[in-house]
Amino acid sequence: MKNEIPVYDYKPVELKKPKEENDEWMITYADAMTLVLGFFVLILSMSMINQNRFEEVSEAINQGLLKKKEQTEISPLKDLRANLSETLLEFQVLPSEAIEAGENYLKIDLPGNILFKTGSADLGLKSSELIAAIANDIKDFPLPEFNIEIEGHTDDIPISTVRFPSNWELSSSRAISVLRVFLEQNVDGNRLKAIGYADTRPKAPNTDKIGNPIPANQKLNRRVEIKVAKNV
Repeated sequence: MKNEIPVYDYKPVELKKPKEENDEWMITYADAMTLVLGFFVLILSMSMINQNRFEEVSEAINQGLLKKKEQTEISPLKDLRANLSETLLEFQVLPSEAIEAGENYLKIDLPGNILFKTGSADLGLKSSELIAAIANDIKDFPLPEFNIEIEGHTDDIPISTVRFPSNWELSSSRAISVLRVFLEQNVDGNRLKAIGYADTRPKAPNTDKIGNPIPANQKLNRRVEIKVAKNV
């Protein structure tokens, strides 16, 4: 038996090709870059100054600063009101009824019956002390841009005397009597003004619809008003 040479069935070994790189990440990267670029373009467009918008913002800022300045300017009136309230309480006058305040003014309404006798323009001792205390309160605050107006008011009951032929003379004389006390307290006369309005500016109707007098309202209308008002 012949020696048989074994025959082996060799299969060629297939070499694996290196796996091709996956380029999908490039798509994600490109998208991200596009978004970033778009974001910066948006920021840049928002940062560009719009002239109209700039003027609107500037105007708003200026208005805010002006309002703050006005608030600072009227702050002395708030302090003055507090001091006057204490003074009025000392003389048994209710501040809530006597004081009226606005943005650029403060008014003190004093009933005529606590200042003067009927048909008179002469201040009594207690009345003079009250007016002097009010004058000193006003003088103690630096209000150079504010004037002091003193107004005399009467009811509609006519008066006819040698000294006061009408309510005009009576109301004017009462206002001047109060002004004199301010001068005695060294309040600057250039800031003072005295006016008589007679019965032309009542706080409440002197009579009802059919012409009957309303005593409570007439009493309310007999008054002196001291007004601290900013120059316009």
